[in-house]
Amino acid sequence: AGERSANVQTKVRGIAPAFYPFLAGPANAAAQSLEDENGVQIRVPPHQPFSRVPAPVAPAPGQRPVFHPAGSDDDHIQLAGDRAAVQKVRAEIERRAAQLQKELEAEQLSIQRGRHQFIVGDRGVPADDFFAETGCAILLPSEEDDDMVTIIGPADRVQAGLERAMDLAMGMQMSNIDISRFHRTAPSGAAAHAANVTRYLRQRREIERLEKLYNTHINTPFSQDGALPWELYSREGKNAIRAQSEITGIINGLPPSRMQAVPVDPFFHQHLRNDVTPRVKKDYGVHVVVPEASEADAPVLLVFEGPDPADGPYQVPRTKPTDAEVKAFQQGIDDARKHILELLNK
Repeated sequence: AGERSANVQTKVRGIAPAFYPFLAGPANAAAQSLEDENGVQIRVPPHQPFSRVPAPVAPAPGQRPVFHPAGSDDDHIQLAGDRAAVQKVRAEIERRAAQLQKELEAEQLSIQRGRHQFIVGDRGVPADDFFAETGCAILLPSEEDDDMVTIIGPADRVQAGLERAMDLAMGMQMSNIDISRFHRTAPSGAAAHAANVTRYLRQRREIERLEKLYNTHINTPFSQDGALPWELYSREGKNAIRAQSEITGIINGLPPSRMQAVPVDPFFHQHLRNDVTPRVKKDYGVHVVVPEASEADAPVLLVFEGPDPADGPYQVPRTKPTDAEVKAFQQGIDDARKHILELLNK
C-alpha cells in the first residue's frame, strides 16, 4: 500500500498553453532536464499553432498581455512519479510559468488567410522548428474570418519572430487561373461547369498529381454558384507558370459535352460507389463521380473517358476534342445515365 500511494499521476492546471513551448524548451530539452533531475515523467502537450483557447491580445502600451489557461483536460501538463518529487516538479513548473507571465510579450499581425498555411504546418516549417529558430511561439486563428497571426516570445525576440513569419508567408508567389472562362457557353453555366471539372479532377487525384509534379499548392475554392478561380501558390514562380500551362490543356480537353450532372438521392450514393461505378466504366467508358459525405447535396457526375488504355493507367485528355469525339461522348453519357436511372428505379 505504501508503494502504491507513494506514486501519483496528476495534472498541472491553470497554465496557459502559450507557455508550453517555453516550459518544454527546444526539442523538449527543458522538460527532459527536469525529468532527469527528479525521476518524474513529464508530458507537456505539443505546441499547436491553431489556438484552442482565445489568443492573447497584443496589449496597449504599458500593459501586459492576457494569457488564457488551458480549457480541456487533454491540454494540461501531466506528471507521474513519486509523490514528493511530483510536488517539487509541480512547484517548479508553476514558478517558471509565473516568471513567463511577467517576461513574455505578444505581438499581432494581419496576414492574408490563404498564406497562413505556408508559415507553419505541412506546407511551411514545423511549429517546433519555428520555435527553435526564433525563440518565439506562433498562434494562428482557427476562426474562418480571422486573419490575425500572434507571435509570443521574450521582448528582444518578438520582432524577429514577426519578420520570420512574414518571410515565410510572403515567400510564396500566388497566381489565379479562372477555369470558368474556358467554357463560357456551357449549358449549365460557366461557373457550374467549372465546379464539375474541379470535382472530377479532385476525385481523379489529378490536382494532387499536378501539385507534386510542379511543387505548387493548388487551392480550389467554391461558392454557391460554382467554382471560384483556382489559386496557385509556389515558392518558385516558374513552377506556377508551368502548372498553369498544363491546367489550360486539361480544361480544354474537358468541355461540357464530356460530362453531365445527374441529381441522385444521397440514399443511393454508397450503392453507386460499391456496385455500379466499376461496371459503368467497363461497359460505357463513363467515370462516375459520387459526392463525398461532406457534399451530399451535390449531383452525381458522369464523365466520358472511353475504354482504359492497354498500356497503362488512364490519362486525362489535354487537347480539344473533335466533333466525332463529342458525339461519342454524348452517346456514352446518355447510355450510362439511362442504365444508372433504371437500376435506381428498380
